Amino acid sequence: MATPDSRRSRSATGRLARWGGAALGMGAAAILMTFGGLAVLAATTVSLGTATSFAVLAGAGVTNTGSSTVSGDLGTYPTPSITGFPPGLVEAPYTTFDADSVALGAKNDLTTAYGQAATGEGPATQEGTTAGDLIGLTLTSGVYQTGNTLGTANDGAMSLTGTLTLNGTGVFIFQTGSSLTMGTSSVVTGTASPCDVFWQVGSSATLNGPTFMGTVMASTSITVGSAVTVAGRVLAGTGTVTLIGDTINASGCISAASLPTPTATPAATTATTTAVPSTGAGGTSPLIGAGVLVTLGGLGLLGAGVTTGVIRRRRSPSV
Repeated sequence: MATPDSRRSRSATGRLARWGGAALGMGAAAILMTFGGLAVLAATTVSLGTATSFAVLAGAGVTNTGSSTVSGDLGTYPTPSITGFPPGLVEAPYTTFDADSVALGAKNDLTTAYGQAATGEGPATQEGTTAGDLIGLTLTSGVYQTGNTLGTANDGAMSLTGTLTLNGTGVFIFQTGSSLTMGTSSVVTGTASPCDVFWQVGSSATLNGPTFMGTVMASTSITVGSAVTVAGRVLAGTGTVTLIGDTINASGCISAASLPTPTATPAATTATTTAVPSTGAGGTSPLIGAGVLVTLGGLGLLGAGVTTGVIRRRRSPSV
């Protein structure tokens, strides 16, 4: 017949087993979160800061030929040159900012966003083909870069000579340490939101196809061919943005709260130059730090449970 002391001992042992199992479960989940969840949650939205309201942004000026329409702010810093407006039109309530403090702030935030897209996202979900041509692909959200095989980026040029389809919700980030060239037959389409598509370009971008989707962040310059419709933004780091009778529409990605207050006061400081990364991928996901903390917490709970169980067993030895 079991004594009261033995029943208490067995109860304590049961509680220890249940608590220890829960702690081990937390630890295992944290380890999976730390080391196994990055591919699924690799792409997070790129924060553009004060550059959010800009459909066109350049470093060395904006040049337009023909009746281009820009739905979003247009700016340049440090070069104040904006030519071809009119006949080009910046639709209300948007405006132009030429080398003022608003353009400076947007350029600095563009530099930060470019760095996040280039080195703060990954690992890559999938690369393009060996030649870097995205033609015929149907993709879901993730981080994509030019390369020969999965996980071996070569920072080659990225191009499109046909149709690229982007489907579903989530963020799409395309990384190249070189150039981006969209041919005259290129079409970027699909059910993805243009607000969730980002193109990080290590040198210059050329958009010649009839329709394009997403925000282009080029380290140097961006040239948009004749009569191209861009659902998104064209944001250049140190060079120019050239338009030829195009439609650049970022209005669906711009809230009224993000619109800056126009100012004619020249900026006194210099915008940070956009750096070109040595590779298209890399960086550390915020999930790693969170996963490590949860792992340590789970292991700590397990240690506390084991220690408590030992103390209770010593006080209540088995009969």
